[in-house]
Amino acid sequence: MAKKLIAILLALTVVVFAFAACGDTKGTETTTEATDEADVTTEAPVDETTAAPVDETTAAPVDETTAAAAETTAAAATTAAAETTAAAATTAAAETTAAAKAPQSKAEIIAYYNEVINKVKPGAKSITQNYAKISLAGPTTLPSSLNTVLKLLGGADKFLGDQLAKNSDLEKHTIDKSAFPVENESWSSKLTEADVKSATCVDNNGIYTITITTVADGKSATVKHGEGHAPKAFNVVLPGVVNDNIPGAAAGLVGTATMNYPSSTVKITVDSKTGQVKTALYDMYWTINFDKVGAILPFLTSTSYDIAW
Repeated sequence: MAKKLIAILLALTVVVFAFAACGDTKGTETTTEATDEADVTTEAPVDETTAAPVDETTAAPVDETTAAAAETTAAAATTAAAETTAAAATTAAAETTAAAKAPQSKAEIIAYYNEVINKVKPGAKSITQNYAKISLAGPTTLPSSLNTVLKLLGGADKFLGDQLAKNSDLEKHTIDKSAFPVENESWSSKLTEADVKSATCVDNNGIYTITITTVADGKSATVKHGEGHAPKAFNVVLPGVVNDNIPGAAAGLVGTATMNYPSSTVKITVDSKTGQVKTALYDMYWTINFDKVGAILPFLTSTSYDIAW
């Protein structure tokens, strides 16, 4: 990707600068009703001649107190069992919730982000790049001689914007994992709290959405991956790569390029149960400065990924 960007930039800046110079010159409770029946007593046949009349008032009454006590004991046992089960379920749910608690503080979110994003290169089955769009991130500042030349093509910003759009990679395809998201590095993030302007984590039914915005980097001609702020998590175009690819004659015309990286944002989604990153979107802002000729070229690269495990 960096080589492609450099090719575009060389075509759109250095060469055009040279041309201009020549011209000047991102339970159920089942309640069972028991039918209480009175004890059925089988009585011997009465010898009406000798037996005294039956005294019906002497039959032993049913002991209802004992039955009620039994029912009360059973109900109490059922209630106690239900309460025990409910308490156990509540405890288990609380423990599960505590175990799956999303990171909250800035430090926790950054630590969690580094942990999960750095598992992608060694652990993911494949990485699909959905698109890599390159565009101007704002108006350019160019020498008046160059603006004069580009007016013939509708203006400098329109010309550069059109060319960047044509060279954006909008085709969905699988990429080499070594290119995610920082090319040719074994890691994907080295962010610390000092590198991060803001960090949030939103839990949506076990899917975390983490958004991190970096602190802006000042101009540098020597910064490398893993240094500064954005270069610790984004596949930034490095000033050394730009300067190494400017032909000698053009370098004498435009001078040494410096780079600065305004605040950039990465957003990922993570399965909280597995800690696996599912999607990633990088909005990387970067600016090339050619101080010798007073040129400032601001760019935005938006890159979207789907990650399979």
